[in-house]
Amino acid sequence: MSNVVTIDTARHPVHSVSVYQSDRAEIRRLLPVELKTGQNEVCIERLPNSLDRDSIRVEGLGNAVIFDVIYHSSPPNGGADKDTPGHKAFVETGKRISKLQSEKSTVEEQIKMLGSYSTTMKADLVDHSKLASFLTLYEERKRKLNESLQSLDEEIQMAQETEEEQRDALFLDEESKKRTIKVTVVVLADEDGPAELSLSYGVSSASWSPTYDIRAQIGTMSSPAKDSKDAASSPSTSLTVHYRASITQATGEDWTNVALDLSTASPHLGTEIPTLTPHHISLPAPPPKRSRKRKSVTRSGGPALFRAARSSSSEEDDDDNEHVGFAAYEQLCSAPAALSRMKMVESRTVEGAVSTNFVISGLTSVPTDTDNSHSTYHKVTVAEFNLEPKLEWIAVPKKQTSVFLRCQLKNTSPYVLLPGPSSVFMDGNFVCKSTVPLVSPQETFSTSLGVDPALRVTYHPLVKKAKNATGSKFLTLQTKTDVTSHIQRVSIKNTRLADIELSMKDQIPTSDNADYKVTLVEPTLKDGQKEWAALRNGIRARWASNKDNGDEDDLEIPSGLKTPPMSSVPEESGMVEWGCEIGAGKMADITLAWDIAVPRGCTWVSY
Repeated sequence: MSNVVTIDTARHPVHSVSVYQSDRAEIRRLLPVELKTGQNEVCIERLPNSLDRDSIRVEGLGNAVIFDVIYHSSPPNGGADKDTPGHKAFVETGKRISKLQSEKSTVEEQIKMLGSYSTTMKADLVDHSKLASFLTLYEERKRKLNESLQSLDEEIQMAQETEEEQRDALFLDEESKKRTIKVTVVVLADEDGPAELSLSYGVSSASWSPTYDIRAQIGTMSSPAKDSKDAASSPSTSLTVHYRASITQATGEDWTNVALDLSTASPHLGTEIPTLTPHHISLPAPPPKRSRKRKSVTRSGGPALFRAARSSSSEEDDDDNEHVGFAAYEQLCSAPAALSRMKMVESRTVEGAVSTNFVISGLTSVPTDTDNSHSTYHKVTVAEFNLEPKLEWIAVPKKQTSVFLRCQLKNTSPYVLLPGPSSVFMDGNFVCKSTVPLVSPQETFSTSLGVDPALRVTYHPLVKKAKNATGSKFLTLQTKTDVTSHIQRVSIKNTRLADIELSMKDQIPTSDNADYKVTLVEPTLKDGQKEWAALRNGIRARWASNKDNGDEDDLEIPSGLKTPPMSSVPEESGMVEWGCEIGAGKMADITLAWDIAVPRGCTWVSY
């Protein structure tokens, strides 16, 4: 006869958890058992319903052999098993309440009968000595009945409270309904003694996603280079990345003080290489008949091949008890080897052939969600490291008179940065939400640091005036051309205590009509010039191409404020870019001027 050992997993905490990004986690439990010589059936109860039966894996430590592993599916009603001690106790409590209520009814009937009997006695017909004796008996009997009634009420109340607790544990506890799976492990032991089973299984309803806190601190200035008298001081900036993981799980079991690691693997993805099926074309099907009265027309040609095929499939119901297989049909006699597999390592990054694992240091607790309507996210720290930022100030004053601060970062950490949202803090203040792309170690990426209020931009009103064509570039057309000059001035004030380099973009219109000419007057740039042209006081300019315009994607510019797509030919796009070195407390003035020449008497509109 087999020795049956029952283990309630609710009383044995989870040992370790590996969480994947694709709605999956792998749980590992260490279960101590006392084995008897011969065959032992270890019944592991209250496992989560989200358990993947194909993922069950059992190993052991001790002088025994794991012979078989049997999976028991959830009961059809999803409720409690009637054979459990808890259910039996609940039934017994109900019987006891019924018995107590029956006794209470009997006492109440006796009290009622005693009262009815007392009303039938008449003082003028009863002897006074007998009346006194009856009253004494009545008082004593009534007192005992009341005491019995009170005692029964107290017992019934206590029993009902017990029944309510038992009912909650069996039927009203939604978390218990999520844990109705059983696994039976058949173990053959050579002798009596303790052993330890390692149960691993996969569950759904668990995932993690990366989040970041980027904290930048911009100081006053760093020292200029010793070998250059004109070297400008630049802001000394420190930037710290807080790499975190946001975990959610609704598996039905709490993860309390577990060894946690996060994986980027995708176990749900298929491993088979897809194959292509034949792809045909044919003549279209003849059109349907519109009316019976109309004469049908017959067309030659094959039948249509793009016709929906009807398919049917049938699924066989799984048996309640399914043999998973001989999970570990071997003797586990070498204790040191088994213990070495269980050894946990400090927080580190483990890279596989196609995935990366983040091993979280220490122990972590992640309770299961109890409300299915929304998920609770628990954050754990993956890493915290410093990166060397390269700051960039960028302005598009035609659209918005704000200066956007962006930093270029090189991932010098050993961690792979996965795509995820980031919260950006500058000088201790929250400035914006941004995103971090997929970045491997030693790769470079950029992130927005929001708007820098220390840089003030004034976009002066546009000045327009009619211009005589004589002496201008339109001299040959002076009798037939109207020329209008446009001057746009921009002033940028640097109130920081350090020098900065700013990139500013603006544009002149482009013409869709060959008779309408637009000529850039200031700055003076050659057609197609992509190299910087030095202007004055640390200001330089060049034509900006469509590729340069893509830099705005990282600036978190509000919707509708980005510049429109441009031609790949710089001068055809009309976009001009300035590079400005602005000293601490200094101001830079930039001028953009252009002429528009149209046939005399013609008008034009801009859009």
